[in-house]
Parts: sequence; structure tokens; C-alpha cells
Amino acid sequence: MFSIRWLGMEVGTGELVVKGIEEVDGRKAYHAVFYVRSNSVISLVYPVRDEHHTYIDTQYLHSLRYEKVLSEGRYRADEVMEFDQTNHTAIYRSRRSQDVKQMVVPKDVQDQMSCGFWLRRQLLRAGDVLKVPISADEKNWQAEIKILAFESVKVGKLGTFRAVRIEPKMTFQGVFIHMGKVQGWMSADEKRLPLRMKTKIPVLGTVSAVLTGYEGT
Repeated sequence: MFSIRWLGMEVGTGELVVKGIEEVDGRKAYHAVFYVRSNSVISLVYPVRDEHHTYIDTQYLHSLRYEKVLSEGRYRADEVMEFDQTNHTAIYRSRRSQDVKQMVVPKDVQDQMSCGFWLRRQLLRAGDVLKVPISADEKNWQAEIKILAFESVKVGKLGTFRAVRIEPKMTFQGVFIHMGKVQGWMSADEKRLPLRMKTKIPVLGTVSAVLTGYEGT
């Protein structure tokens, strides 16, 4: 569970749930869902009810399917991206407008949510820059993730963690990440817990997400 904060105030929550293993086009896949909800006060003026689903191949750890269902104020989106990792193609579908688009994607492409799970499995060394292909917004992007440093980070009531500080460079809008400067902290142990993330958004300023609780590994 995450607390989403703006100007020091909690404006919503995020919850990451791993549903289990499902089958996608004959492949076994981890199904994970991220829910974002505005709190009761913010919902009076700008209600947010978002869901992001990723299906990650259990063997190769690349994305097989990504879904997002967004309800933000008056904005609505209901979209699916299905990846054919063998032929390096993808099909985008909007379940609202019925638009369909086929596109070529890079080898082992990730979606904007599965890339976080991919990062948790990588060898992280200070000074390194990791590159990962991501398909988002109906386009292909090359994300760069700078491994800045290892340091101690206090995370609310959860205590102090030995953490790795990272700086993703992304030019698309992700689950937590809007275009702009982003920094994140992930625990440096075998759990690789996402501890904290902050991003600067034009006009709004700094928005952060902080881990408040977790279960299992």
C-alpha cells in the first residue's frame, strides 16, 4: 500500500496486488494490478479511480498484456495492449472508441508497469545506467534508469531501509510517473521493495508516493 502525497498532504492511495499466475495466449503469466484511488476530500473535486493490469511472462519476464482502466475527473480510458513477443508485434485496442492499432515492438518489450518488476530482478550497481524498451501511449520508448547511490532511507512507520536511489528518464506518462524528473528508492535486500518515488509535475509541483505497508515478498 502506498500513500500518494502532494504539498505534504495525502491526496490518495495506491495498492499493488499480485493476483497469481494466469494463462495468456498459451503462456503462463504473473497477473499484477495497481489500483489508484483519490481520498474522500480530493474526490469531491477530482475523483480518481484507476486500474493498471500487467501480465508478465513467468519464464522471460517480459510483458504479454497490459490493460488500463482510468477514471480521472471527467476523463475516461479503457485500453488493452497485447504483445506477441515471438513476432515482435503488438495490438492496441480501445474498449471505449473501438479503435484498433497494430504496431511493431522491440524484443523483450515491457509495458509501463512490468518495467518495475523487471528492474527488481536486475543487478544494480551505483553509477550504472540500465536501458529497457517500453511500449506506452501507442509508441515505443527507450527508458534509461540511472543507479545513483546506495543509502539509508526512513520510510514512515516501516522504519529505516538500506536502499538504492534511482533516476528513471522517461518521456511518457506512466503509472506514477508523468513526464519530468523522477527519483525513486527501492530496498537493497532480496525483496527489492519500492519504498518511495517523487516526481515534479508542471504547475502542480512535487507529487510523491510512499510505501505504508506490505505483505509477503
